[in-house]
Amino acid sequence: MDERTGPLGAWDAPDLGAAEFAAALQEHRADVDARFAALGFGPDVAAATLADVPRKLAAYGTTGPVAIDVRWLRGLARADVVALGRLQFERTARDGRHAVHVPEGGPLTDADLDASFASARELLGARAFSCHSWLLDPLLEALGPGSGVVRFARRFCVATVARDADADRAVAKFVFRDTPDAVRSGAAVPRTRLARLVADRLRAGGHWAQPLGFSRPA
Repeated sequence: MDERTGPLGAWDAPDLGAAEFAAALQEHRADVDARFAALGFGPDVAAATLADVPRKLAAYGTTGPVAIDVRWLRGLARADVVALGRLQFERTARDGRHAVHVPEGGPLTDADLDASFASARELLGARAFSCHSWLLDPLLEALGPGSGVVRFARRFCVATVARDADADRAVAKFVFRDTPDAVRSGAAVPRTRLARLVADRLRAGGHWAQPLGFSRPA
């Protein structure tokens, strides 16, 4: 299947919406599964990867300020990003590192993280990893060493931390499925320790960061 003109059709058409893309993916699922197989991934990896499509649509919708970007869905269908256990990894390394993404759903346990990184080493030949995410913001250390978020972040070395509105939007979207303004106004209600930490900082006029981190040497 050609990445740009395959059976899903017009992979890069700017007017193709997320809902339409998801429908095309369902219609041509066998072809997409065949692409995963041709790249050396079993049906379990294909299923886990493509499960992020309905998950993202349910979490963020297809319209509005936090709607899912169809470019992410395309990346999943092309196997540019693959789900290996709890984490997602970019299939192609950049500067010798495979980028890591953390999907919604479930805790970040040490055992699950270890298994995901082990799978990435086996299936992708990965030797080093990078992560560009608000999850690496040092402010989250306030959650304590028992937090799965904190333990995940400690797997990476962070060089610089810059706080800005882009990071605010990212953290509000992931934690609240809403905008920073909605969090600041009180329209979005925090229900977890993480959500309260995020909301308290935004409501106090502070900002969050999306640091770039590199995996610590094994």
